[in-house]
Amino acid sequence: MKKVTMQDIADHLNISKNSVSQALRNKSGVSQQTKEAVLQAAELLGYNYSERKVKKSSLKFILFATNFALSQTSFFGELVSSIQNKCMKENIELTIQEIDPILFETLEIPNDLHHYDGVLILSHSNNEWIKKIIDTNIPTVIVDHHDPTLLSDTILTKNTDGAFSAMSLLVENGYKNIGFIGDISFSPSYLERYRGYKRAVEHFELPFEKENIITEIEESQGALFTKLNQIDDMPEAWFCVNSGLAFMLHSFLQSREFNIPEDIGIICFDDTEFTRMAQPKITNVATNLEFMGALSISTLLERIDEPNQPFIHKQIVPTINVNESIRKNKGASARLTT
Repeated sequence: MKKVTMQDIADHLNISKNSVSQALRNKSGVSQQTKEAVLQAAELLGYNYSERKVKKSSLKFILFATNFALSQTSFFGELVSSIQNKCMKENIELTIQEIDPILFETLEIPNDLHHYDGVLILSHSNNEWIKKIIDTNIPTVIVDHHDPTLLSDTILTKNTDGAFSAMSLLVENGYKNIGFIGDISFSPSYLERYRGYKRAVEHFELPFEKENIITEIEESQGALFTKLNQIDDMPEAWFCVNSGLAFMLHSFLQSREFNIPEDIGIICFDDTEFTRMAQPKITNVATNLEFMGALSISTLLERIDEPNQPFIHKQIVPTINVNESIRKNKGASARLTT
């Protein structure tokens, strides 16, 4: 006779396996009504909880991401790969699912979500939809996105400090007039990077030329080239919110016969194939994506083990990778270089 599992109880009651586990362990993460229903179902189905334990090898996680995120083979591709590798090491079954945009309009969540023990949500999408996922009480970790209304464990980059450090490096190497490129309405991370940029401008008393502050931009070569062609006097350096924009900027400047870094310097967030393909290579401030992915899984496992602990936001401090896209003053501090 087949042994009854927690998943069998979950399927019988149409709830998550994690809720069954909490109920059987008399944890406060589920209601008394749910606990009673689980105990009744366990008895009805012939499940003996005293003889069974939840094993990591039995866990099933699902990762949700938009088409945009999953199509980015550089940043998000590396992050997903790290998550997959960590799951393999922990013997966790991982399903990766692209979010259908229609779900954002209907605010519907997948019918089979209760089959999973944990949820990962990668990058920004729709906060109301994410709330619906969180409301299922299935342990959830949000990666590279946050919002004050989302009560969930979250893994983030320390974006504001990273941008400030990048600007500090430029200042230490003699740059004063520094432009900004990035659509700050597209992502909370980009807005935070802009705040770090502004904080550095104020801290170092740098000029703030509105013509050189591009905060609304479609992330395409045509849109960026059009914006840049409208600028009369180029700044001494540019800070870009991501490596894709930096690579396009790099191409534009070289097509206009600017020398990098002699005429104009470039620094950006994220270390991807774009920063490495460019010649000269682009200096960047970046998060260790392998660490970030592994930390996401570790945090989800911690939440499953301790479902009633306060929610936490873990911020990873990015590091600077100095390449050839900025000039280097001999007197610049070595502490900002790697």
